[in-house]
Amino acid sequence: MQESPEEEAKEQFDKALLKLKRTTMTISRIPEKYKTRFMQIAKEEFADDWGMTLREMVRTWDGIYLDPNEELKIKLDMLANEISQIKEELKKIQAEPEKKNQKVMADGTVRTIGGENK
Repeated sequence: MQESPEEEAKEQFDKALLKLKRTTMTISRIPEKYKTRFMQIAKEEFADDWGMTLREMVRTWDGIYLDPNEELKIKLDMLANEISQIKEELKKIQAEPEKKNQKVMADGTVRTIGGENK
């Protein structure tokens, strides 16, 4: 069944309105000094593009203030790396032959006290 021109126009209007609602916003109760500063930044840095100004402000905020969980993840990764390094060092130490009972004699030979000569 064919839509009437009125129904088709209403459907197009509703789609446009939905798109407009998703991409626009109204902010009230903004302190004057912040509104003025926002508009100044938008004009100087973003050619009066308020959307891009807001986008960069949010990106800056996200870069400065980490999500608390993200900070914990970073610290856990650092601890895991340190533990891994400690384990590697421990393996190296355990793989080395025991040297504490070895003595180098004046003639250059190495003797193990309480053991055999090398």
